[in-house]
Amino acid sequence: MDVEHRTALAYFGETVGALILLGGAVYAQRHWTGSGSFRSLVDLAPAIPVWLILFASIRHYRRIDEYQRLVYLQIVSLSAGVLFCLDWSYPYLRDVFALPPFPGILSWPFSVVFLAVTAWVGRSGKRARAG
Repeated sequence: MDVEHRTALAYFGETVGALILLGGAVYAQRHWTGSGSFRSLVDLAPAIPVWLILFASIRHYRRIDEYQRLVYLQIVSLSAGVLFCLDWSYPYLRDVFALPPFPGILSWPFSVVFLAVTAWVGRSGKRARAG
């Protein structure tokens, strides 16, 4: 296994671990019935995995070479653009098509968009290099 694959696997493992922590923190937040200062900590718990995802992304960015950084930044910018378009246009689509309200947390749509754009950019980049 070469360096690119090890780096990608490390990034994948770090982000999946953070997403699992995020799911657990959100589950605990929604199902915790306690009160007081511990309740405040439970309410803040989902913020920790979100920051872990950011730190995993920064670590990944520092481990990859210049060409991979360019591709990674393209993926991130395209994902952010698609997510912003979805977020800003959803209220109008909801009104016209009587869709349910958009959930307050944008982590799952961002994950879906990010993975889709990653797959698309990776696939088109392989075709361009082979072409």
